[in-house]
Amino acid sequence: MPVMRLRPSRAPGRRAAALRAACAALAWLGVAAMGAQAQSTVVPPDAPGFTEYVASQLRQQLGDATVVVREPLTLGIASERTPLDKLYAACQGNRSHCADDVNAFVKTRTQAFRAATIPATRETLRLAVRTAASVQQAQREVGGDATTFRPRPFVGPLVTVPVFDTLRASRLISEKDYKTLNLSVDQVRETARKNTYDSMPQVLQTAKPAAPGEVGKLDGPVPQPSRLVFIDDWKPLADAQKGKLIVAAPSNDTVLYVGDDDAATIDALRAQVREIMGKSANPLTDVLLRWSPSGWTVMP
Repeated sequence: MPVMRLRPSRAPGRRAAALRAACAALAWLGVAAMGAQAQSTVVPPDAPGFTEYVASQLRQQLGDATVVVREPLTLGIASERTPLDKLYAACQGNRSHCADDVNAFVKTRTQAFRAATIPATRETLRLAVRTAASVQQAQREVGGDATTFRPRPFVGPLVTVPVFDTLRASRLISEKDYKTLNLSVDQVRETARKNTYDSMPQVLQTAKPAAPGEVGKLDGPVPQPSRLVFIDDWKPLADAQKGKLIVAAPSNDTVLYVGDDDAATIDALRAQVREIMGKSANPLTDVLLRWSPSGWTVMP
């Protein structure tokens, strides 16, 4: 996986000038293309046209048979009634942001639909790392109590919780799912832990040791923060970094790490954490964790 340096390398002489010119040209082309794309995305201002436009965006993600127009500003996603009145009002209030608002709505609805339709199977069980606050919010949304999704403390604000995960989406396990699986709470957690471990390559197979002043990154389709559960798997990376390993999990698909605790390195790590959390649809935590053979500890 990539390791990001704090200082960019410099190409000498004419090569550097040529490189700068090429980068400038590519940057200009990228901006021009983005501008053209933004201009070509025109969301219809009338309610029927707006409704059909949103439906067409959702159909691209979920299929034609899943999404139907019931009436202006009301869609049907499978058997669920999905009103668009608030989204339409936001678009009418700020037309310049309308396309972005629709894209965000489509992404959120797509994720929710895919999560809700994940079947309860033993094969898709995984052990996820979440914040206690996010699990509590999910419990409130379904009218449950503090034990509804069976979270267990992990470190700092983080908990571990069993989920069904298909890489495209994940969902928390409900009481009904335990009955469907015919497994006890401990059996579900044990199966989820084993499946998670088996689905991930060893840390050093994907993580390059970070030199002093560098920030390493683990990302990809698997839920990277779940790696933190397996403390022993991080030992080879810590050993390669002279016993020092500090990590952050800014989103559900990213873990950052460094091999020294110099102030400048920690500042660079925190800056990247803030940037990723600000852009991610699924931010996790800004907490930094220090590795030791006995477990993770929260850095002040």
